[in-house]
Amino acid sequence: MSTKFSIIIPCYNQDNFIYECYISILSQFYKNWEAIFINDGSTDDTEQILKRISNYDSKVKIYSKENGGLSSARNFGIQKTTG
Repeated sequence: MSTKFSIIIPCYNQDNFIYECYISILSQFYKNWEAIFINDGSTDDTEQILKRISNYDSKVKIYSKENGGLSSARNFGIQKTTG
């Protein structure tokens, strides 16, 4: 079995780019991955879009937290990885 790797994507008001990011992940040759999206207190439709994607793809995990900035969201995501 190949090694699993984790992709951590902090998001703050990124509803216009979420699908593009997800499609980019899907287009990769390596398939043993998990995507961890951290909604860092977005006030746009980021949360709703992430929920739709995660309902469709079990490799996508979403977590939401109060806005704390990029480093805070990334560190939060690192704690949630399994790869």
